[in-house]
Amino acid sequence: MREGGGETGLLGGCAAVIVAHDEADSAALQAIARHVGFGSVSTVAEGPHGDDPEHSLTFFLVHFGLGIAGKTMLLSRLRGHPSDNVRFAPIVLFIPDGPGAEVLFYIEMGFDDVICLPENSHIVASRLATQIGQEHLYIETKTYLGPDRRRMELPGASHPDRKGEYEHTKLFIVRKPGIGTSVVRRQIFLKAIN
Repeated sequence: MREGGGETGLLGGCAAVIVAHDEADSAALQAIARHVGFGSVSTVAEGPHGDDPEHSLTFFLVHFGLGIAGKTMLLSRLRGHPSDNVRFAPIVLFIPDGPGAEVLFYIEMGFDDVICLPENSHIVASRLATQIGQEHLYIETKTYLGPDRRRMELPGASHPDRKGEYEHTKLFIVRKPGIGTSVVRRQIFLKAIN
């Protein structure tokens, strides 16, 4: 058992950086992070542990109370970071249980996962663990870098920016505790010339 009653496991070799609007929201997410077994938990003010060899894989856990502008700025800063361990870090948003359209909205923004609370801690740990040890598809365009947003589209849905041919790169990444993040495959798609 870890401090706070959590279990050691896949997340034990990972660090959690909490991003929240205020101290109460931060404390709530810190408690969740400790309970599910992160090896290190800090706040964004304390800084990420991306260069710490023991915790080379950092998750950013974001509280829903952070405004839309704050969420947008956070995603932009992290995805624009020069280090692959930060640029491709899992950014997970925690929101109160609500309509599915809200989850889709945040997936469209570029979050790796959106977890609705309250939720069983074993489910939360399992959802977070899916971010490590397996391939994830990231898409890079002129205006976006992040997880493939189509993974959560409803059948038959078509995003207006996704019609026709457009330049983009598919990046297949793998995150491993103690090792970090690596791009294992890259596919470049150029715009068709008519």
